[in-house]
Amino acid sequence: MHLSRLDQTCILNRVDKGGKGVEKIHKEITNLAEKIEDEVISLRREFHQNPELGFEEVETAKKVADYLTRLGLDVETGIARTGVVGILKGDLPGPVIALRADMDALPIIEKTGVEYASKVSGKMHACGHDGHMAMLLGTAKILSQLRSQLKGTVKFIFQPAEEGLGGAQPMIEEGVLDPKVDAIFGIHLWPGYQSGTIVLKYGAMMAAPDHFILKIKGKGGHGSAPHETVDAIAVSAQVISALQQIVSRQITPTQPVVVSIGTINGGYRDNVIADEVKMTGTVRTLCPDLRDEIPRKMEEIIKGVTTAFGADYELEYKQLYPPIINDDKMVNLVKEVGEKVLGLEKVNVIKEPVMAGEDFAYFLEKVPGTFIHLGCSSGPETSYPLHNPKFNMDEKALISGVMTFCNLVFAYSFTKEV
Repeated sequence: MHLSRLDQTCILNRVDKGGKGVEKIHKEITNLAEKIEDEVISLRREFHQNPELGFEEVETAKKVADYLTRLGLDVETGIARTGVVGILKGDLPGPVIALRADMDALPIIEKTGVEYASKVSGKMHACGHDGHMAMLLGTAKILSQLRSQLKGTVKFIFQPAEEGLGGAQPMIEEGVLDPKVDAIFGIHLWPGYQSGTIVLKYGAMMAAPDHFILKIKGKGGHGSAPHETVDAIAVSAQVISALQQIVSRQITPTQPVVVSIGTINGGYRDNVIADEVKMTGTVRTLCPDLRDEIPRKMEEIIKGVTTAFGADYELEYKQLYPPIINDDKMVNLVKEVGEKVLGLEKVNVIKEPVMAGEDFAYFLEKVPGTFIHLGCSSGPETSYPLHNPKFNMDEKALISGVMTFCNLVFAYSFTKEV
């Protein structure tokens, strides 16, 4: 449930209790951000040229740690193998606020053609993580310069392996949220929205991205005598079609669900009936109960179809990240900060969730917070989707992320009791 208008007004009033002090900090952040914009872009390009995959971010982590050390932060390295945390203690007492960026790249051959393209064959920052790191380092630089006015402590979390392997949970298990963190925020660059626009959603924002491996086992034979075989390819076709009935006929249309087959492999040559087919896929859900129900529905269908055709099967189903569930009070705070810092037209509250997944969800299970999408498109060249070999961003969006992070830290510190 969202906060009432009265509750929202109370938050804004409490922020404004600082009077000219809050306004002065906002102006200082703006001035400092203007001075470091070129540096933030340069950092992003340096990371972009030197991508490293999940849990392999050795050189990336070193660059991050060295930068934070030069700012005078307390730095911890080797968390969850390659994770880095910078700790900035303000001169005034206050809450502990965490800000997170992910560091890993993807196994993609870059096709952007930009002068700062990846120097590493087959690896690319195609999901904006290079920009995430640059924004968070820029934020650390500004806040370190405002340490005398900073209430509490800021933890800058640089997380490995967001792409599929999941570095958030190992970092939590190794104590990255200890001692107690009061609030956490993350920003993800997002094409399709105007550069510098922040995109928010109350409640469930992104889906749980679960994974499955399915093997259909038949009986092979000669292609001229299919009646003597159990054709694993033919059975697989029936299974794939039947699985789509889960979404279209077994789940209420008002409940977002995705069941997709991503790969299918089987067969030997044109005149051989395949004895086995292996396929992999993903299931996306927002509701925890439905998330647990989908594997059972899948197995019922797979068992029924394979039995009918005299085949057998093996199903391996793995739940990955939970869904992103934003805290409503935090969304209100980010909305107010965004409207003040970027302008009313730059804050977009969406109603429909995104069915992609993000392991920032693990942090939100432990700490109240919000995940923010930051628009980074300004034309055709910056509108390719995430994970596309031509993905690139309007780098002017980066400083909007820095200003949002910095102002959020101060705004939250003034509203700790909310």
